[in-house]
Amino acid sequence: MRIPALLLCLIWLVGSAETNARQNAQIMFDQANTLLEENDFMGALDSYRNIVEIGEVSGPLFLNMGIAAMEIDSMGLAKYYFLKAQRFSVTEEKASEALDYVSSQFSRQSAILPKLPWDRAVDRLKVEVGATFIFILGFGMISISVIVIILSWFNKVSIPRKNTVIGIATALSIFIVSLAFYVDYVDQRYKEGVIIDKEIPVRSAPNENADLVSIAYEGYSITVDAFSSEKAAGWYYIRLGNGQFGWVKTPGSKLL
Repeated sequence: MRIPALLLCLIWLVGSAETNARQNAQIMFDQANTLLEENDFMGALDSYRNIVEIGEVSGPLFLNMGIAAMEIDSMGLAKYYFLKAQRFSVTEEKASEALDYVSSQFSRQSAILPKLPWDRAVDRLKVEVGATFIFILGFGMISISVIVIILSWFNKVSIPRKNTVIGIATALSIFIVSLAFYVDYVDQRYKEGVIIDKEIPVRSAPNENADLVSIAYEGYSITVDAFSSEKAAGWYYIRLGNGQFGWVKTPGSKLL
């Protein structure tokens, strides 16, 4: 009887801690909103950041952070927060409207090359489906194929053109599992980001004396190669919207 009692006590303590954390986050959020209403935009932004640090994030939180950043004329930072808010269904519409406005305020616009159909498909799978679900689907198909093969050996099931059906099912299953690993690989390696400095040099190597490739301006969307960036502390290896590659210092950009 003691073990279940201790387990229930532990569950209650964990639940109480989570409830208290949410309540504290709500109090902090209300206080930050008051600062925002009083036009103390830097104070509000700092308070919102404290909430992010404890992990209690939400669409309204990022939306208000974007508004505060916009009021202090940090449009790149505002775009970053509105993009974060856009990922929550409750604030998706308002964040999209805010993004349209912020994008119109940038003095320089980046040329953007359209992504290849395969890359667009992978991005859509990554966001709307997820690598885990794709893997489970593929693994489930493999399991069914194996069961069907075993049953056919013992003449428990009759399948017209058995070898052809099993071959197609197996190939499709392997493709889906491989796709899941690829989607996960892309998700882990490539991160979307935003330039938040007014302008930042893009160099050919992670060195301030390296050749200048281009200049990235506030609000530019970038794709960061996280694996390559690990080799140079303080630098991101990026791809600009126009297809150019290069290195930028990390303080001038933020990853989504």
